[in-house]
Amino acid sequence: MFNENVYSKHVVDFYDTCRGSQMSQKLRTTLHVFTEDDLFGYLPTTVMGVEVQFLNTEAPIPAEVEVLLVDIDLKDPALIDKVRAFRNIAKPETQIFITVSKGDRQHQRQASALGARKTVLKPLSEIGLAIVIEELRTPHRFATSTTKSIIADSARAMREIFDQAAQKEPIDTALIGETGRQLAESVADLGVLDWLDTVRIYHNSTFQHVLLVTGIACAFAQGVGMNSQDIAKLTQAGLLHDIGKIWTPPAILDKTGKLSPEEFAIIQRHPKDGYQRLASQKDFHPDILDAVLHHHEYLDGSGYPDGLQAHEIRDLTRILTICDIAGALLEKRPYKSAFTIEETLGVLFEMASQGKVERALVVALARVFDCAITAAKRPKSDLYESKQN
Repeated sequence: MFNENVYSKHVVDFYDTCRGSQMSQKLRTTLHVFTEDDLFGYLPTTVMGVEVQFLNTEAPIPAEVEVLLVDIDLKDPALIDKVRAFRNIAKPETQIFITVSKGDRQHQRQASALGARKTVLKPLSEIGLAIVIEELRTPHRFATSTTKSIIADSARAMREIFDQAAQKEPIDTALIGETGRQLAESVADLGVLDWLDTVRIYHNSTFQHVLLVTGIACAFAQGVGMNSQDIAKLTQAGLLHDIGKIWTPPAILDKTGKLSPEEFAIIQRHPKDGYQRLASQKDFHPDILDAVLHHHEYLDGSGYPDGLQAHEIRDLTRILTICDIAGALLEKRPYKSAFTIEETLGVLFEMASQGKVERALVVALARVFDCAITAAKRPKSDLYESKQN
């Protein structure tokens, strides 16, 4: 059983220090968008952990703005004059980005003359907002690969690994280890909320769920103070936990309606299929194999494939189970919207009250998420506190 007391000091230290040092390291906290279009409600107000505020084009651009994305008609002299006036009063470190139409060289030159650090293609979208934020982060926070490239590399690696498994070729364990190492470093550097946002924005393939679950697992392990060996095991287990689904018919995996009993029975085979494929290679740690086989087991014996009871489920597997559930809830799918962090924790605490998952682990995950949200933007209710009472 996961001992909350063993990890409590690590969690409390992480929770306390996170409010100060980690968030003070963020490059900037607000992206201001100067646009004549009514995009409020259509575009998110938070992207990759950065707040997005939309400015009124009828008013001057405030001098205190540090990151400005200009989305206007570059043929409108009144709006251009407002951008020029802002440049005259802006701070020296202020960064300006401007949207332009694809292939319009005149607008590209005009944007450059207005002081644009980079241009973004019209029409403005969530991807455009993310590009600006990534551009700001890259020279300051990543010496080599950016978050986008790490996500793309991770997805390519997982595709290669899944293909090897399907073709009964030896699975490249070195590739899994290196993918896990880079992913863990990226989550530690960027933070779990920004990681989740970036995965959801930039990656929509089959491997989105795998990357979300693994990112949450990394953040959990780092947050509670696990050693590097256990972080590596949990990360690799996250990457491999659904490898058995390569033998599940796509029509079942992609079905938006309720599964029939026969279809659900097929879905339930994926943990054992993945385990058997990995175990046949004989070079995966027993904890990783167990997590792949039993990540759908519940403490009350209602899970699958073996209906294990609490005393039969290993710690690493228990952790992966709650990360898998959180990843599924936070993921946007064709048949459901993405849950919020609060809603996700609410489901997990309810499952804990039903005896299905370990409450101490949910408490630890809630603290990791709450720390990432920061004191200024904490959930409306401290779920992990209210559930203790």
